[in-house]
This record gives sequence, C-alpha cells and structure tokens, in this order.
Amino acid sequence: MDMEGQRLKPPDSGGGGRLAPPQEGGAADVLAVLLVVAAVIGIVAAAPSNTHDYAQLQQIGAVVGTLESGDWLLPRDQLGLLARKPQLYAWVGAPILMATGVYNDFTFRLPTVIASLVAGVLVYFLGRRWYGRRAGLLAAMLWATVHHMGKLMYLAVTDMMLAMWVLASMTCADRLLFHRAPANKRGRWVLGLWVTMILGAMTKGWGVLNLILVGGTLALATAVGPGFGPLRAVEGFWKKTSLTLRLVLRRWRRAIRATRFVWGMAAMAAVLAPVWVGMFLQGGDEFRRLVYFDFYQRVTGTGEYPPHSSSVPAALEFVYFLLPASVFAIGAVLLAGPRRWFSQKSPIFLPLCWVLGVVVPFSLTHALRPDYLLPGYAAAALMGAWGVEELGRRGPANRLTRTLRHVFTAAPVTIAALLMLLPLGYLFHDHMPGWIRKALRMPSAVPPLTWWALGGLIGAGAVLLPLAVRSSLRWRLRRVALLAAVGMLGVIFLREHVISRQAVTGDGEKMVAFSRRAKTLIGRDDFAVCRAEKLAVEVYLGRFGVRAENVEQLNGAAIPWLITCDRGLIELGATQLVNPGGKKIEMMKPGDLGRVEVESLPIISQKWGRMYLIRLRRPIRVSGTPRLTPYAPGRQGRW
Repeated sequence: MDMEGQRLKPPDSGGGGRLAPPQEGGAADVLAVLLVVAAVIGIVAAAPSNTHDYAQLQQIGAVVGTLESGDWLLPRDQLGLLARKPQLYAWVGAPILMATGVYNDFTFRLPTVIASLVAGVLVYFLGRRWYGRRAGLLAAMLWATVHHMGKLMYLAVTDMMLAMWVLASMTCADRLLFHRAPANKRGRWVLGLWVTMILGAMTKGWGVLNLILVGGTLALATAVGPGFGPLRAVEGFWKKTSLTLRLVLRRWRRAIRATRFVWGMAAMAAVLAPVWVGMFLQGGDEFRRLVYFDFYQRVTGTGEYPPHSSSVPAALEFVYFLLPASVFAIGAVLLAGPRRWFSQKSPIFLPLCWVLGVVVPFSLTHALRPDYLLPGYAAAALMGAWGVEELGRRGPANRLTRTLRHVFTAAPVTIAALLMLLPLGYLFHDHMPGWIRKALRMPSAVPPLTWWALGGLIGAGAVLLPLAVRSSLRWRLRRVALLAAVGMLGVIFLREHVISRQAVTGDGEKMVAFSRRAKTLIGRDDFAVCRAEKLAVEVYLGRFGVRAENVEQLNGAAIPWLITCDRGLIELGATQLVNPGGKKIEMMKPGDLGRVEVESLPIISQKWGRMYLIRLRRPIRVSGTPRLTPYAPGRQGRW
C-alpha cells in the first residue's frame, strides 16, 4: 500500500491530504472486532469474581448510592464517603441497575463493557483510515488482546470509559488537523471533538486529565514537522530560538482555529462549572478534602497521605502491560527510522506523538498505576499493525528486516510455549518439583470445565507453534501477528482462571455466594454492618446497611440483622491479645450476638476471616470481656 498518498501535507503547507480509498468488508470487520472483544470479556466474566479488589467497590458503591439516596450530584458509597470520581459512570450505571433490578458483577461492569466494544471499533476505523482495512483490523485485534485487557475490559472503574473518550476525541481531531474532512463536514467533527472532551471530563479527571492527554498529543503533533530547515542558516542561539517559537506558535494558532478551541473550552466551562459549584456548595469541607487528595497530592507527591510513586518508569510499564502489541510497535519504530519519527510524512508520526502524549505526563505524576496508561494503548496497537504490514511488504531486504522477522515470530512462539507449559504445570502440580509448586499456586477451587480447558490449551499451543514458524518462514507476518493475538486469548484465560489472586484465593466467589444467600433471608428488612463494608455484600444487596461500631449501637437500634466477619467481632468486643499473665481472654463467638443464619468460607484477603449473617437477639449477650473500643487505624489486633 502506498502510504504517502494517504497522509496529510504539513499544516503550514496548506495541503488537504487524502484518505485511503473506500474498501469493502467494513461490516464483517466490525463484527470480527466485536467478537474478539466479547471473547476477552466473556473469558474474564466466567473467571472468579474480583469485585472486592482494584478499588471497584468505591465506584460500584457510588452507583448504588446514587440510586439509594437519589443524590446524583454527590453520591456516597457504602463507607459513607463521597465518590472520588466524576459522575458519568454512576449516571450510566445507575439507570442500568434501575432498569434491570439486577445487582451482579456484569451489571456493575456494563459501562466498561460497552466502552470496550466501542473503543475496539474506533481503533479499527482509525487504523483503516490511516493504513487501510487489513492494518485497521489487525490493530483492533492487537489492542483487544494485550494481556492487560484481561483486567481492564471487565473492571468496574472509569479507566476504559476514559480511554474510549480519548480515542473518540483523537478520531475527531484527526479529521480536523491531519486527515481533514471536507470543509462542509468539519462542523460535525468539531462538535464530536468537544462533546467527547466534555464526556471524558465527566468520567475521570474533571477535564484536567483528558485536556492534558489529548491537548498534549495534538500540541506535539502540530508543532513538529517540516519547515525547520531554513533555521540552520540563521546565526545566533536567540535568533534560532525566537524563529522556532514563532513557527510553532503559528502552527498552534492554526490548530486552535481548526478545532475551535476557544469555543470548545467555553462549552466545557459552561457544562462543568455549574457541576463543580454545586458540588462545592453541597460537599463543603469534605469535597474540598477530596479535591486536595485527588489533585494536589497526586501532582506533588506531598500532603497528609502522599501517594507512593512506582519504582518502574512509566515507559517500561507501558511496554510490559501492552505485550505482545508493544513488540510489534517497537518494530514499527525501528522500521520507520529516527529521521522519520517526527516527520508528518511518516506513518508512525501521529501514533508516536500520541504515545508520548500519554506516557510523558504520567511519568511526571505520583501514584502511577498501569491502568492510567490505557489511553495510549490504541496508538501503540496502530503502530504495531503498520509495522507488521510494512515488514511483510519489505521482505528480507536487509539485516534489520530479517532480525525483526525473528523478533515478531518470537511473540506467538513464546505464547504457544506458555499455553503448553503452564497448563501442564497445573495439571500435574502434585508431581512437579517444589520450586514449581511454589511458583504455580493452585486455585482454591477449580471447576471441572476449567480442567478440560487447560487440556485444550495444551493442544492449542501445540498447533499454534508450528503455524507461527511456518508463517514466519513464508514471510506472512500478518498471520504471525494474528496468531499472537489468538494465542493471547488463552493466556488471558490462564491468568484470570488459575493464576490471578482472585482465582487462587476464591475470595470473590465466597463473597458472591454469601451475598446471594443473605439476600434471600434479609429481603427488605433493615440490617447493620460491622467491618464488612469492603466485603462487597452491600452492593450485591443493592442497598447500604447501618454502620455499627460497638454492641451498644446494636442494642440501641431496632435492627433485626447484622452482617459482620471475624474482624468485625474484634470491634464488637472480641480480642486475640494475650494478657501479660499468659491467660487468653475468651473470644466472642458469632452466636453470642444472635443466631447465625449464613456463614461463609474463610476470606483470605486482608485476613477478614469468615463472614456472618446474624439474626440479632434482644438484648445482645456477649461472653468474655467485651472491648467496646471504636475502630481506629492500628488498633485491629494481630491476624
């Protein structure tokens, strides 16, 4: 494919650029992308639940709290705390719960599921516009099957929704700045740009985050390019600097006019400012403390509870969590060559600026999590798809292309090896050496179907390996990359079903089973909760209980039910401490509070112990020596 004919001339040249010619197969390609994304989501949805982990309970609690309280401006979660993210996830999730009446892992995550499907299609269309149909389809496949997607596509947090809006904003900006739409159609792309920017602001970061990510990318992409050559003839550092700044500012002014930046920012302010003011007036000091924590402390790394910075650079996090697509993306960078990295005639110019626009800002902040880098995954997948197509076109022309062929082939070969070796390690776990048994921790419970799937993965790896080698020898690099994407479905299955923490502990499934049984008994009765807010029961019940910190509060309330755990019993009077004389104080038993109707298996996470649904008796009788000390950090006893 002739890539030069597709790209836009530099902004300063006034060129209009032209896109790839229309191609057939769009509907079939979109269906294929949706099926691959759905396959990843289905694999994770069938895995053990992880609702209690990854800060999901804060977001789910805000969604449930929106319905329970009717406060759509400042919802509170089950801990009674203000929601830490903007309202859009709750505004999408709450109507879903209201319409279905179902409170389970899928409905909690449905906003993320929808965002994943839409984002996959957007990656395809963007790649199709830049590089052609085949590359667009490959880019979407690579994006959907990076190993981090096994977590992010089915997680009740705001990251995937934000990534979708950033991707949509970049798609619209591309039609205004680089692959320009006809003049009579640019208005709709301007509208799309700022609507998606506003929605992104309402998802996460309140406009600060997506303005930095999208704005930084576009600022870099419009600033660099041809036109700096005459500066070599200018003598003097200050003259060169002055002329460079004037050239860059002139390009930025043109980009500002093309995107209607002033009007767009005014629209964002008109939507966001009233919401901010309302939250400030309603939330008061509590809201101000929330802003202090989420903005000031994350930016500066200082404050009362400063976030911890990752010891791993953001760039390395990006490469690792984007495997195997990052292998192909790095190959694309090498194929393009340093001289073309920041040339607007280069096919990797825009996605490279996009990656830098995401990785660099997060390299400067504190408390980096790999999830934050998700908005840049699409750009790397697009680069990787072009790299695969370009390497296949060039063939064994030189040492670089021959070396990259081996590097690209290593991706599916390594995946095939994992699909064969890891299941064998689990299937014959008892017969493995001790160091292997220690590394491969067996899940708490493995359904029979999972054992059959592990056996099937061994066969899939055995087929994948020779296919990858054969495709590589025939220089069919696109098939090599597709085999890597297909193989990653098996890797994601292994990670989520047998390797992950939720699979090993089974805690999420224990919480779900307990909640289902409790819901049938409690019905619409009131209930109290003691140290069980983080055990996910309340969100599955679809409403919050009354907080109880000591026995007196339970005796003083006409509440028939109590949900607690072994750690909660410590708060209600039990202790594991031994006095100096060596006499152990008698432990409180759940039956001391009432009749235990439901008891869970032990919860391993944070050593919560067992969960209990207790039908309270009046008055509550407590054996042993009660310790009616309200909860305070550091006074939890030893576990």
